[in-house]
Amino acid sequence: MTTKRLLGCGSIAATGVGVGLVAGRHLVAGGNGLVGTAVAAFGVLVGLGFLAGSAVLFRSDVRTEHALRVAGWNLLGVVVTAAVLALILRYQRANGGTVVAPLFSGTIVVGVSATAHVLIGVNDVRRIRTRNLARQREKASVMNRLIRHDLKHSAQVLIGLGDALTGRSDPTVDDIGERVNGVGSDLAAIDSQVETVTRLIEADAIERDPVDLASVTRAAVEDLQSDFPDAAVAVTTEDDGRALAGEPIEIAVSELIENALEHGGDPTGVEVHIERAGRSVTVAIRDDGPGIPADERALVTGEQEVTQLKHSNGLGLWLSKWVVEAYDGSLEFTEPEDGGATVTIRLDAAN
Repeated sequence: MTTKRLLGCGSIAATGVGVGLVAGRHLVAGGNGLVGTAVAAFGVLVGLGFLAGSAVLFRSDVRTEHALRVAGWNLLGVVVTAAVLALILRYQRANGGTVVAPLFSGTIVVGVSATAHVLIGVNDVRRIRTRNLARQREKASVMNRLIRHDLKHSAQVLIGLGDALTGRSDPTVDDIGERVNGVGSDLAAIDSQVETVTRLIEADAIERDPVDLASVTRAAVEDLQSDFPDAAVAVTTEDDGRALAGEPIEIAVSELIENALEHGGDPTGVEVHIERAGRSVTVAIRDDGPGIPADERALVTGEQEVTQLKHSNGLGLWLSKWVVEAYDGSLEFTEPEDGGATVTIRLDAAN
């Protein structure tokens, strides 16, 4: 946290302390009548609200410059309102008028004005963040289209080269052709998955329909069996395994099972358990491998920021996370005491 952020949030807290102390002193003094007591109690609440708000702003993910913007609005409300009240008080006294409890009355007015200005500042920051987010999404969308265009083109070139090399009399050349063809097919599959997930993320509204997760899981296992002929995958289910999702949920399930098969123990064994738990349906995928590295989990769960030096090794976990979250679900990571790793998809039950 920077010094500027501390000073900005501290100025908001100082406003709360000032309002709260003046109102609290007036409240404790008593003899104010019902209205006076209610106003003093309101002032105390305003002061506490400023203190709580400053703490929340200080610990939030709002950028420091935006936090200072909110603090600036607060300062504007305090200074302008206090100046206007001082002029009014001076005018009344110059004309022989009197004001009852000027400090208390003025503090309450300043507190209300500052509250309004802080809310204006928060709305201003939200507007700026929304605008910046729209720009970032536009840039990301353009970059996504460019990368996917190059990815699709490269996949087509590799498949073409693979087809040209396969079927040759030289076994070495034929083997290279098959490998090149396989890489091209993998790239094409990744392109298709990314396209599906991108549409899912960018959609304004996601329709959720009942999906039988048991059937989806078994279909994913069957598709992966040819790539992992020696692996054993056990799928068990309890109760009703239908959840509110859509066809792309198969991408999440397939990616997680494939990840377990690739990094599982030797021999590779994967257990998939589907269970209804209250209003949720879970798909728990467990393997006996070394487990998902802590940094990898922290990046995917958002506990650690993605930077150029710290990034995930593959798209599988990210694709799964994005698909599951698009259907208002969650992805959970646990490490059983007897070793291995368990990744659990949690979705709303269909009924």
